[in-house]
Amino acid sequence: SEVCINASPTQLLITYNAAGLGVPTIQWYSNTIDNITSGTPILSQTNVTFDPPTTSLGKTYYYCILTFPTGSCNLITSKTASVTVNSIPTFSIQPIAVQEICAGNTASLVVAYKDGAGTATYEWYYSNTNTYSGTLISGATGPTYTPPIITTAGNYFYYAVITLSGNNCGSITSDIAEVIVDPNPVVSAQSVPTQSLCVNVVAQTLSVTASAGTGAYTYQWFENNANSNTGGIAIPTATNNSYIPLTNNTGTKYYYCEVKNSTGVSCSVISNTAEVIVTPEPTITKDPASSVVCVGGTPTTLSVTYINGTGTPSYQWFSNTI
Repeated sequence: SEVCINASPTQLLITYNAAGLGVPTIQWYSNTIDNITSGTPILSQTNVTFDPPTTSLGKTYYYCILTFPTGSCNLITSKTASVTVNSIPTFSIQPIAVQEICAGNTASLVVAYKDGAGTATYEWYYSNTNTYSGTLISGATGPTYTPPIITTAGNYFYYAVITLSGNNCGSITSDIAEVIVDPNPVVSAQSVPTQSLCVNVVAQTLSVTASAGTGAYTYQWFENNANSNTGGIAIPTATNNSYIPLTNNTGTKYYYCEVKNSTGVSCSVISNTAEVIVTPEPTITKDPASSVVCVGGTPTTLSVTYINGTGTPSYQWFSNTI
């Protein structure tokens, strides 16, 4: 048997068949190694039962020798039985005292124990205060517990109770672990969701407004070739809540901003994308055609066509003598 110190181990018992040879003399022995030849007789232990002591830690082997009074029979010796006495269990790993996470994430809680005896059972408890008055968490029956994703900012408290089945081992309760959940920042929609302009024209300013979160905010703008607020390239100098995109190259780019808390665990939020379409300057593709007519005649209709530019054009015709 394996027990904790000062426990009551399984009682040792032998039975025998004397076969008419009388009542034997019984003597119990103890040994620090597993054999039946080098043990030490235990004073006054001469019955068929023996209750091993458990006041000292360690593993001890016990056996019994029976001596028969008649028939010149040999001694008979029992097999050994071991009794292991362990310390009361203690925690070898406590849950992390304080974990700070962002809303929408979860923590990881782990415990481990040493010493004790028997099979361990685990119970995890949750409390909304830093006390041992928590509520048992259904299904949390292992050394590791991962709470569900926490979406509401606040302070959450957990602790574990480990119970050992070994005699006199009892239960131990962990330290209380605090999980601090910081709110994520909230960011407004892009101030200019889309704009189209000609090359080298100053773009409208993109800006976002952050709220919630903790502390001040840090900003980082990204440029992307795709209409996605992931996978973009950080713009090194764009670290304010507003940004004016460059327009020296034609094409379509998408911009978004990542906003982080400046305190806590830097919870972050990413804005929607803003589209910036840069087109070449407009050029005439068809000029008006000249014509010569007599007075009162009908000249060729004048018309022009163009490419590039952006927006709806306005037209103004001019006349000149030269």
